Amino acid sequence: MDSHKSTNFLREFVSDHRQLFDKTHEVTAFSIGVLACLCAHIAYLIMFRILEVREMVIFNIFSVLFYISLFIAVRFVHEKSILIYLSDLEIIVHAAYATHLMGWQPDFAMFFILIIPATFLTSTKRMYIPFIVGGISLGFFLYFKISLDYDAVGKYHFADNTLIKAMQITNAIIGVFVLICAAMTNILIREYMEFQLVDQRESFKKLASIDPLTNLYNRRAMNENIRDIRRRSRSPKSKYVIGIGDIDNFKRINDTYGHDAGDKVLVYVSNLFISTIPDDGYAARWGGEEFLFIIPESSIEEGLAFTEKIHKSLRAHTFEIDDCEFGVTMTFGISVGIPVDKIDTVITKADKRLYKGKNNGKNHTEYTD
Repeated sequence: MDSHKSTNFLREFVSDHRQLFDKTHEVTAFSIGVLACLCAHIAYLIMFRILEVREMVIFNIFSVLFYISLFIAVRFVHEKSILIYLSDLEIIVHAAYATHLMGWQPDFAMFFILIIPATFLTSTKRMYIPFIVGGISLGFFLYFKISLDYDAVGKYHFADNTLIKAMQITNAIIGVFVLICAAMTNILIREYMEFQLVDQRESFKKLASIDPLTNLYNRRAMNENIRDIRRRSRSPKSKYVIGIGDIDNFKRINDTYGHDAGDKVLVYVSNLFISTIPDDGYAARWGGEEFLFIIPESSIEEGLAFTEKIHKSLRAHTFEIDDCEFGVTMTFGISVGIPVDKIDTVITKADKRLYKGKNNGKNHTEYTD
């Protein structure tokens, strides 16, 4: 059945992508950003150890431990964006301390600017946090810009221009690396959120169009499908078959075996419709124990062939409820329409034939007046 196959395909597609962007992969996305910072500080630890900048060696030891802690915390903290903002603050403090010790020339102050767009790339429910973190970073930049001349010498002074250029290049590479990782994290998280929204939208769509017990279309959605078939008809004379089926003696089943048994019968019959109807057909729970189907571009013979498959399957099946066994039959009325026909007229004709079938012994399909 085209309708149910397309619906199931879409839901399977969303489900597959939800698996790609589930909570585990949300953790992975945030872990990328934390790992980027961890790798950067390991590189800085080695660099400062070589340069013998003792304070920054100690600082980066704590930074490495800090990011290892964040990497572990990613799996347990619910609002993971907070961890990224803590990383941003650590980078700001790191840049400020390095600038204080070594001055402007090694270009650690570059991180004050880079961290601002990285901060706004982080998804968060609290929109004010990026402004706070970005404001802190900008504040440090302005403070050093006002209080520290470019040629001012800090505690550690490096006269070798080649060494200074190497630090500048290192900072630029690490800065761009962290910014790219922040962008990648943002892309992954936004994809995760997008697929959550798609899944939620499809769930709402299903609730609005699918009968929850039988998983068939409800009456409102079926009317839309019928109108769509008529619009897509190949020619004004293209025929379609509409049938209405009713489970025989359904009230007796409920009264004798209980409503749970009645629900099981409804579900079984619905599954027959789903598995049997042609790929381009639609089926719906029309109301109570009544079902409606439509098969586009078809003749009355094709409608009869479909209902005969339902009859044959039901006759071969025995229901077992609390050690009791019983069978179920259905009666159908079918009619043929073309796009110019009023749909209510075609459905009414099928409905009248259904009741004719009820009066003529049930358990068969009526297709003539």
